[in-house]
Amino acid sequence: MLEKDMFESLKKHLVKYGFKVKAEVLNTDITAIKDDEVIIVEMKKTLNTRLIYQGCKRQRICDYVYLAIVQPTSKVLISSQFKEKIHIIRRLQLGLIFVDVENDRVVTHLDPKTFAFRQSKIKRRKLLKEFEQRVTSFNTGGVTKTKIITAYREKAIKIAYYLSKEPMKVKDIKVLTKDDKIASILQKNYYGWFERIERGIYALTEVGHEDLKKYAKVLNYILESEVC
Repeated sequence: MLEKDMFESLKKHLVKYGFKVKAEVLNTDITAIKDDEVIIVEMKKTLNTRLIYQGCKRQRICDYVYLAIVQPTSKVLISSQFKEKIHIIRRLQLGLIFVDVENDRVVTHLDPKTFAFRQSKIKRRKLLKEFEQRVTSFNTGGVTKTKIITAYREKAIKIAYYLSKEPMKVKDIKVLTKDDKIASILQKNYYGWFERIERGIYALTEVGHEDLKKYAKVLNYILESEVC
């Protein structure tokens, strides 16, 4: 199937809404005009960067721009990659049309409209809190499938360090770490490092001892930063 196979379905769809339609006007795939309103439709079989770029260029010369693609499969529609593209299209204030050529059906999936950018105050607070609480800077941006050194992990490493010497009471660990929330980290035991041996007393597991060796560099940095 070629892009041109979508043309007749799109033309009929636009004519139905009172537009006069012509193809290949100044290199545009479809130009539709009704009164003073000008719409341009750019066609591609799939939603790709080239099509989005063409749509952005057309915004300079008309009121609204639609990107038209062959009706995606349900698998494509629910994919994270497709949803990411939809978000970009919305941000760029472009429209999106699906064309089912076999059934001669056109569906407007997204109309071009002003994008209202809204910040999430909760996520912003979480970002700033994580940034401020994190002591080390061992992470590398852009990596995947790598254990990230978060503020939470730093706290767990610090607790593991004190427990590596001997079992301790929660209240004593609080004094050493200067953190009133360490009880939650011990109880949740997210990394499998801690073991409750008596009420209010915890010890370090074998896993904890082994993992503490892996984070020796991080631990040294944390301890040195406290001395400074």
